[in-house]
Amino acid sequence: MTDYDMVVIGSGSTGFHAARVASMRDKRIALIEGGDDFGGLCILRGCMPTKAMLRSAEVMQLIREAGELAIDVPEPVLDWRGVVERRGRLVREFADYRFDAAKALPRVDIIRGLASFESPSSVRVNGRSITADKFVIATGSSVWKPPAPGLDEVGFITSDDAQTLDSLPGSLLVFGGGAIAMEFSQLFQRFGVQVTVLQRSPYILSKMDQDISIETQRVLESEGVRFVTSSRVVRFEMHDGLKSCVLETPAGVERFSAEEVLCAVGRNPAVESLNCEAGGVRCDNGYVVVDETLQTSNPRIYAGGDVIGGASIKTRQLVHVAVQQGEIIGHNAFADEPRKFDDRLIPEAVFTDPAIGAVGLTEREARAEGRRILTALYRFDDQGKAIVMNETDGFVKMIADAESGEILGVHIIGPEGADLIHEAVVAMYYRATVTEFVEIPHLHPTLAEILIDPAEDILDQMRSASAARAVESSAAAS
Repeated sequence: MTDYDMVVIGSGSTGFHAARVASMRDKRIALIEGGDDFGGLCILRGCMPTKAMLRSAEVMQLIREAGELAIDVPEPVLDWRGVVERRGRLVREFADYRFDAAKALPRVDIIRGLASFESPSSVRVNGRSITADKFVIATGSSVWKPPAPGLDEVGFITSDDAQTLDSLPGSLLVFGGGAIAMEFSQLFQRFGVQVTVLQRSPYILSKMDQDISIETQRVLESEGVRFVTSSRVVRFEMHDGLKSCVLETPAGVERFSAEEVLCAVGRNPAVESLNCEAGGVRCDNGYVVVDETLQTSNPRIYAGGDVIGGASIKTRQLVHVAVQQGEIIGHNAFADEPRKFDDRLIPEAVFTDPAIGAVGLTEREARAEGRRILTALYRFDDQGKAIVMNETDGFVKMIADAESGEILGVHIIGPEGADLIHEAVVAMYYRATVTEFVEIPHLHPTLAEILIDPAEDILDQMRSASAARAVESSAAAS
């Protein structure tokens, strides 16, 4: 007889929800956490703490722009230590809440310590061997440091470090162009730090729709952030007392210097201490390989969250994805009819200001798949509620199948963009067409009604194409 029905390694979003769902099936669970704190990346260093800090930066910017709404206020003064302390206070509250929720789960034992596989059916924790019928790998991810020459020698901070600095640098080089890099770039720029973004590809947010990338860079440049794109790092070095990066750029070899370097180029799956080979778990380029049911090469072991990826499955390192995968694992481990992870709808957001929300295919992805599509884009500077709010940057872009009108992708950058995207998620969940979407009543004046405009535009394009075909058919018949 085994010690547990299921051993879950990691207390983050995937691990907690896998344990929660399995415990509801009257299973005995061991929830193992090897870190100093409880709750995973989102609670401790990701979603919640960074958004708390971004809110401070957003309010500071709103105060600066109050004059445009006929409100006269002095220039705001930043209390950086206060921002850091508020972040820490909220993290503690969220972490305590998660720990209490885990303790309240029936038939779940919480074990603190690093776990590693010693066989396909057992793990070792704190010198003790624990056996189980099923296992879950939910160890998350860690900050990735690229092999850039000289980076270790000059020193750098990560997105984890950036949240608890004793004081702000006067200037900052941000190495990377993804969501984390953009959020911190805007945050520090608004807090009075001169930020320069160093990006290898021609566009920031390179995995998102290209129109979103271009608009985001335009907005951040208007606030003072400098961008160096299409560049390759030659080396990092100290120069005139500053941390310096020598880059190959389209203009030639250039040097960019600042007081500090923020390395924000992504995260790696945290599998180093797991001894996956002993567990019979196959990995690919560091990622745990899973099938559509989130089962690994060892049928007793499942994995989800940041630790899976690579070529084995289309996923994202996002907390709502981790939650969904945890729930699927908790079900599949003991169910006769397994559920599959559906990668068709993976909404994502970037919490810059204006915020970005996206779901479904980008225009580039749709065309690469050979789909016949129609697209439409409608800007917030032509939308009533956005105008009265004085929040007119950005747009909504919709992508639809040219024949059926089914909505294939929606990409928003604008006020409340990360919240507005949920209407598109619901519509796409039910495979709504633009014909159906424009029939949905929308309140006026609201930001949400902007989604009707690109849908109507695409519907007009479909009608025009249909009329043109009818004319051609009539001409051919005569």
